[in-house]
Amino acid sequence: MSRLLSSSALFTLGAVLLAPCAANAQTTSAGTEPPTTAVGEIVVTARRSVDGLVAPSHQITRLDRETIEAGRAVSDTLSGVLAKVVPGLADSSRTITDYGQTLRGRGALILVDGVPYNTNRDSSRNLISVDPANVQQVEVLRGGSALYGSGATGGIISINTRPAGGPLRAETIITGVSSLSHPSSDGLGGRIQQFVSGSSQGFDFAVNGGWQHIGAGFDGNGDRRAPEPSQGDLFDSEVWSLGGKLGRRIGDDGYLQAALNWYRAEQDSDYAADPAVGQLPAGAAIARPLKGLVLAEQNQVRSTVATLAYRDRDLWGSDVSVLGYYRDLFTRFTPFDARGVATRGRNVDQVFQNSEVAGARLTINTPLAERTALTWGGDVNREVSDMPLDVFDPAAYDASGGLVFNRQRTLIYMPELTTRTEGVFAQLQHRLTNRIGVEAGVRYDRAKASFDSFTPLSQSQATTPYVVQGGTIDFDAWTFNAGATWEVIDGHEFYASFSQGFQLPDIGLQLRNAGVGFSIDNSDLEPVKIDSYEAGWRGRFDRLTTSIAAFRTTSDLGDVQSFNNGLILLRTAERINGVEATIDFGLPQDVWRFGGAATYLSGHEKAATAVQSRDMTGYRIPPLKVTAYAEYAPGGAWDLRVQALHSAEHDYRLNGVASFGRREVKAYTVVDLIGRYRLSDRDQVTVGVENLLNAQYLPVYSQLLRSNTNTSRVPANGATLSLSLKRVW
Repeated sequence: MSRLLSSSALFTLGAVLLAPCAANAQTTSAGTEPPTTAVGEIVVTARRSVDGLVAPSHQITRLDRETIEAGRAVSDTLSGVLAKVVPGLADSSRTITDYGQTLRGRGALILVDGVPYNTNRDSSRNLISVDPANVQQVEVLRGGSALYGSGATGGIISINTRPAGGPLRAETIITGVSSLSHPSSDGLGGRIQQFVSGSSQGFDFAVNGGWQHIGAGFDGNGDRRAPEPSQGDLFDSEVWSLGGKLGRRIGDDGYLQAALNWYRAEQDSDYAADPAVGQLPAGAAIARPLKGLVLAEQNQVRSTVATLAYRDRDLWGSDVSVLGYYRDLFTRFTPFDARGVATRGRNVDQVFQNSEVAGARLTINTPLAERTALTWGGDVNREVSDMPLDVFDPAAYDASGGLVFNRQRTLIYMPELTTRTEGVFAQLQHRLTNRIGVEAGVRYDRAKASFDSFTPLSQSQATTPYVVQGGTIDFDAWTFNAGATWEVIDGHEFYASFSQGFQLPDIGLQLRNAGVGFSIDNSDLEPVKIDSYEAGWRGRFDRLTTSIAAFRTTSDLGDVQSFNNGLILLRTAERINGVEATIDFGLPQDVWRFGGAATYLSGHEKAATAVQSRDMTGYRIPPLKVTAYAEYAPGGAWDLRVQALHSAEHDYRLNGVASFGRREVKAYTVVDLIGRYRLSDRDQVTVGVENLLNAQYLPVYSQLLRSNTNTSRVPANGATLSLSLKRVW
């Protein structure tokens, strides 16, 4: 079985952006070679550097397709799969959102086949809009990066979808899902996935499609889980995905590929979150579902991505890769009773967001000598986002107890905001000796955000509304990085690095909360620039692989934080320290394997006017996370794996006072079971039981109360069975 948590991944060397899979023969996180694909296949990995010349000076985890496929048996979303196997990544919310799922306490840049999924107006839907069934490999580079521009302050999660080309191959997977804590038709779910790839008449192709029904969730007590009203969920939903790739070789060294991916998730539920529990003291009750919801448009996520990529492995002596992309994203949130929020016009409303993103990325690898190489290039990106808002009849809402939403009108919550960014970079790598390598790089970014004049939502009921004048904001930043690795003896390597990250502030967050007197000229919208330091050791003994890393990130000005639905906006200096450790051990012939990882973070922030620093919130700094596994693979037709995730307790309150993101978090432990049986060379059965011990627990996200009331206090699923049959035709 693929070793889901094998830390041997930390020894893998980075690959070139848009590198051919044939040149990417490093060992995967499972310790196995990646499947062979067509020589011209385009693969995007997290490291924008020359393959293998210098070992990475950051911690890297790589998950292959087999690992992701097995992990999905006990975690239906990609965010859940990654949380259980990637050190430094916070636990998932168990809902639709990746809000609060930080990487080393900061944001992660999500790249899917090289396309950035992050938007400046962050909707926290970056991972949910990726179908795990179409993922070939995930590479997580932890630590800030000066090579990718805005967004990579905590690290990079680079996702490669399934490749085109090779011999004709078809694969069908049928999966059924059922709650074990409350077996019923409501808790049934399932999915069907189909994939076909091959080559014909000089063209490489791949086609994938899938359908999924997500049923109700039931907690460890057998009670139906309530909808999460702040960021939303996908209970009682239908999910469709469709994608394709078409590639063509041009001459001896060129390869051109076009790709299109479409994803759609729509909820159609009869249940709402009972607002009555929100009136009880925080922590006194868990969220409660209420049947009878009348709402025309529920939670939705729609994403369409088109790419055109070209690579020439020998263009005037350099390896040149160009990627152009377009993404159209739409997401609709859960309705919210915002009558107590002045900046939202005191309405019962529902927000949705439109984002269109287009851009291009250029990477050139130029060998300068036998031991020296230069990677250079640039990026351009243009994003246009807006956030309309549907307003509902408050009388009908109150009379129904929070169940009936009769739409009255549509207003503008955030006006159309256009953000343009351009960046150039250069990274030099040099191997001093066979055991010592160094690298250093520089990047320059320039950004501009603009919007037209608009009437803030806070003025929607004013007799003489205040109009915010349109404007333009310019930013620029230089970032640098340097690192060194030293293989002291075979299998033992020390490394150290310094890297800077760059993050544009969430400009839309301030625009949508504008009030009387707001002016973009006096807004606190300077960019975030972080300094990241890391040092570590990676060691490999006979049957033991281990690593340890210590890191620190600092920023004089943190990201814009919104408290109390935007009534308070705060920027603080931030300091985050942490330690990661991993270990993997295999008995002779790898019949038994054991391993685990631990991540501990501490974070402090200090406002400009404050005398002392204070702990950062739980949405930024997760509690101590420990993962472990035991795997038995006797070498026959079956294998078995037990894995666990433990999240420790932590008190985020200040002087005992709870507030947004600052509550007491209790510890929990979740145990999963994954078993596989190979019926033949073409057929395989996978059985997974998530939460094997049927623990009743609330994830960190739920304990922190995203809605600031008990309505967000939603327990996780109890024991849940997944049964899959895979057929390779």
